[in-house]
Amino acid sequence: MPDEGRDNVTRLSEKREKILEGALRVFLAQGYSASMDAIAAEAGVAKQTVYSHFKDKHSLFSALIDRLLDHFVTAGLTAELLSLDAQSFIRKIAHITLSRMDDWEYVSLLRLIIGESGRFPELSELYVSHMVKPGIQKLADYLRANEQVRFSDPEATARIIHGALINFVILQEVMHGKHAMPMSRERLINSIVDMVLFAGEQGKQSS
Repeated sequence: MPDEGRDNVTRLSEKREKILEGALRVFLAQGYSASMDAIAAEAGVAKQTVYSHFKDKHSLFSALIDRLLDHFVTAGLTAELLSLDAQSFIRKIAHITLSRMDDWEYVSLLRLIIGESGRFPELSELYVSHMVKPGIQKLADYLRANEQVRFSDPEATARIIHGALINFVILQEVMHGKHAMPMSRERLINSIVDMVLFAGEQGKQSS
């Protein structure tokens, strides 16, 4: 009986993943206005099966965002990473964030969210609440607790760091700026680290 239960959980998990993969393909091809019928057909399941896992299209898209969250925010901010010195921490965070440029699913979903947010503002709200906000909060918490650097407004500093990194991702990959304005990731990261550490040291001296 326990084995049957585990097998059932595995089947449900595999079915859920199959639906998510199908939904991703349909959303990227048709936009957020795609129907649940089209998603079910692409996933090779009955529409009722889709609804048994996701109550509506919003929760289905939210699950896609959460999958990206696991890949980047949750997976990246480990206890070991949070114990690093400021320079190593910021450099590592920057590398993790810019690694999103290599993930076609992230870049494609980001392009979709930006393109569809005018008609469907709930998409950008999902992205901000599930992806942006947790990352900025964890970064601000680190800056607030670290004794090597001092900032009068850690949250604003975290937003500046995050903004510079995400702008680079959008400009280079979503807007195809890597052809018109090429720049290496390491060059950007070095400049961010230099500016943040300089500002943090100035704040420490004045405190």
